[in-house]
Amino acid sequence: MEYLISLLLTLIIIIGFVSLMLLGKRLELFSSDHLEKSKILKYALIRWLMFATIGFVYLLSKIHFPGIETIVTYSFDNNVGNVLRAAYWKARIHSFGKNIKVEVGAKAIYGRNITIGDNSWIDRNVLLIAGKEISKDKYLVYVKENKSFKGKKGELRIGRGCHIAPNVVIQAIGGVEIGDYTGIASGAKIYSLSHHYRNIMQSDEVIYKFTPCAPPEEQSLIEGPVVFEGNNALGLNSVVLPGVTIGKNSWVGVCSYVVDDIPPNSIAIGCPAKVIKKRFIN
Repeated sequence: MEYLISLLLTLIIIIGFVSLMLLGKRLELFSSDHLEKSKILKYALIRWLMFATIGFVYLLSKIHFPGIETIVTYSFDNNVGNVLRAAYWKARIHSFGKNIKVEVGAKAIYGRNITIGDNSWIDRNVLLIAGKEISKDKYLVYVKENKSFKGKKGELRIGRGCHIAPNVVIQAIGGVEIGDYTGIASGAKIYSLSHHYRNIMQSDEVIYKFTPCAPPEEQSLIEGPVVFEGNNALGLNSVVLPGVTIGKNSWVGVCSYVVDDIPPNSIAIGCPAKVIKKRFIN
């Protein structure tokens, strides 16, 4: 009887391991070319263990297992951690491509509205904030239209081959789209919703507060999608505010403050950011 029980338990463990391994492989977090670059993954057993671990973390993340977010977000500052975080993000965000590197401390809020393309890198302590559209009934909201934005409010879309450097904050309540091969340098901030010191639409006598903790009627907000059209750079500690489009191939210098559109193929810098030259000379 004990032999049969042991045999049954062994079969259950084997079936569970194989099921997790197949699930992890089917998720396709990494391309074949990417896996072949690793010397240790050339061994079949190591690959099987990796796929089984991916499947296990993915399942725990799907059911919101207590503590899983804290463990994978802040532990294992190495390649193992990158694999665990990729499995976690795959389970928790809307669309997660292949070969994406997610570093220690990176967090995504309201992940079902976040899309990240292949071969991108989400660096240390990055904060990605998507979410629902702000209520126009409760808050005074001035909407700054942006015809370049093709998504929905509350969506954050990051393209292929992008690098979001350490300590970046991207707040996409009004919508943010970051085109392919864009670099957002350390400490930069992108906001699609922000407070304003006055009522932009009409004059009134309310003294508005710069805190979400204030009563809604004492907050004036400005909302507008932010778009990086692709192959862009946003320099160290720069800030982009609602409704801005940074045109294709344009770069913004360090410590800049961007409140107006930057045309394509431009180099811009300053507070507020102004075009100082064209990137390409015919």
